[in-house]
Amino acid sequence: METTFVGRRAEIAQVVRLIRESRLVTLTGLGGVGKTRLAGRAAEEIAGEFPDGLWLVELACLTDPYLLAETVADSMGLADQSARQQEEVLADWLSPRRSLLMLDTCEHLVEAVASLVDTLLRRAPGLRVLATGRQPLGVPGEHIYPVPPLPVEDAVALLRDRAGLAGAGTAGGDVEGGGDEGGGVGGDGSAGMAALCEGLDCIPLAIELAAVQLRTVSPALLTPQLHDRYRLLTGGDGPMRHESLRAAMGWSHELCTPAERLLWARLSVFAAGFDLEAAERVCAGGPLPSGLVLETLTGLVDKSLVQREDHPAGVRLRMLDTVREFGAEWLLLLGETGAVQGRHRDHYLRLARRCAAEWPGRQVEWYGRIRAEQRNFRKAFELCLADPEWSRTGLDLAGTLWFLWVCCGMLREGRHYLETALGMDTRPGPERVRALWVCAWVAALQGDLDAAEERLDRCRAEDPGESAAGYATQIEGLISLMRGDYPRAVELLDEAMAWHMAEGDVLSGLLPCYTLAALSLLAAGRPEETMETLSEGQALCEAHGEEWSRAQMEYVFAWAEHVKGGTSGALRHARAALTAARLFDDLLLSVVCVEMIAWAVAVEGAAGSGARLLGAAQAVWDSSGLSQFGSPIFIPIRKRAVHQAVRALGGGEFDTLYAEGHHLDLGIAVKYALEEKIS
Repeated sequence: METTFVGRRAEIAQVVRLIRESRLVTLTGLGGVGKTRLAGRAAEEIAGEFPDGLWLVELACLTDPYLLAETVADSMGLADQSARQQEEVLADWLSPRRSLLMLDTCEHLVEAVASLVDTLLRRAPGLRVLATGRQPLGVPGEHIYPVPPLPVEDAVALLRDRAGLAGAGTAGGDVEGGGDEGGGVGGDGSAGMAALCEGLDCIPLAIELAAVQLRTVSPALLTPQLHDRYRLLTGGDGPMRHESLRAAMGWSHELCTPAERLLWARLSVFAAGFDLEAAERVCAGGPLPSGLVLETLTGLVDKSLVQREDHPAGVRLRMLDTVREFGAEWLLLLGETGAVQGRHRDHYLRLARRCAAEWPGRQVEWYGRIRAEQRNFRKAFELCLADPEWSRTGLDLAGTLWFLWVCCGMLREGRHYLETALGMDTRPGPERVRALWVCAWVAALQGDLDAAEERLDRCRAEDPGESAAGYATQIEGLISLMRGDYPRAVELLDEAMAWHMAEGDVLSGLLPCYTLAALSLLAAGRPEETMETLSEGQALCEAHGEEWSRAQMEYVFAWAEHVKGGTSGALRHARAALTAARLFDDLLLSVVCVEMIAWAVAVEGAAGSGARLLGAAQAVWDSSGLSQFGSPIFIPIRKRAVHQAVRALGGGEFDTLYAEGHHLDLGIAVKYALEEKIS
């Protein structure tokens, strides 16, 4: 739940001034001093000066430097699917834009962040970067702003606010423990609160944790305890600077029940958020049975150690980074780190398998949940790939999540994990065979056809029993389609469909084959057979509750209508496909649907709208690194749409409207194409 922002007016003004003067500003300071909140508030103040976008990218739970640029692109909604370097994609996309990028918690990825920021600032002159971390990035031109603790007055205001005492004393009332006992001036306890805040070095997180205790204890009683804790932390030689945060953390720890302390430690294995099911699966055990986890978790929420957040995928919970770090230290002292990490890894492998099994009929629901758990899946991969003993589990997980890589716009990340796991575990087995054909599929969709063929060759060589023969043939058919060899594609996909039917494999095999076969037939000039194939495929989708393949088929229906000149049918099918594509963040399907709609509306008399949509689609092609999906099959639609719009508008007006569309965000372009209200 979002809390109020207290104080920091002078600091906000200073950071805003620095952003205007410098292209890179880094806020530094110890954990808990309020770097993130200050940066976020300053960014809000200046957001209007960056018309092309302001993005916040949280890096605290990212540990793999390879995924840094991917994480930034994902935060921007730039779902690149090509095999190009993501840094290049980002730089090209940001180059014409005036925008602000906020990178939060960079200290554990300093070298990678510094390299990316340096590249982006050199290539994108309209970009400014606001970073936070415990140390500078070391990039030329960086302006460093050390975030100070709160002024005492602001610290007291924060303490009152978080303790629910904001109005105390304003009408002669007392806070608990006020008067002489609270050290108060005027009976409102201000002096006692000020002394407590000064003892905590006026560090915001320490104050927020201490505020929980003011529900039962006065400031005058807490302050001596603080000095006792200093002696405990420093061996009795006097307080070390900033040990006050650890003192406040220790207070919170002592305030917890034994079960809450244990749960706090075990929750530290999660990357960012988690849900109740994950907490029960990963953290229960020994003195903390599963039935006690919810009650214990509620206690941690009440003490402000765990935060509750409403999410489209359901209620999620999270700990602040500093709180999680403290818990991780205790988990290590308890000797449970390896065991709890193992349960985390196993839970997310089970979740992936469950999702794969339940994908038909619940695809949108599962997609939302898997995306919400993306950082925890990354953590599971990290655990698997860091230990050779668990490399086979990593291979299994990467193959099991085929639907996430292929259906949900995560080709680059999927290929990274597949390639890494394949490189670590070269032992023969079904997990490796599956990972090879999934990797070939992903590479083909990226347009990296040579690499896809190499993975297929390895898959066949390592599969003497031909357990994956249908998949290999299916992907070979996709490659032939993308190379423009349509008769060969039709032949291969027919063969693959027969294999999948015999094996009873509908989800990952038969239904995608129907889409590819229909597309190949249409490209080969066989429209009647295309319609028959699509009708059969959609009937299967209906029977199995499959939405992603159905969306792909809707697009092929639109293309078939386009070939026949059926404008209204093409428009209807393209909008149906686009509506579904948005549910899965399917970039490729979205952009080809937008182009199809551009053609249809131009034919129906709305050439201006068609020109804008064409500009928006081209911006996606440019930024994604894809060249019309690596195949000429989509180019005729675009050419006809351009021709139709230019003929209606004239070259000058077309260019103007096309340029307007080129600066549209894809999400806005999709709403525009679907005739939805744009706020």
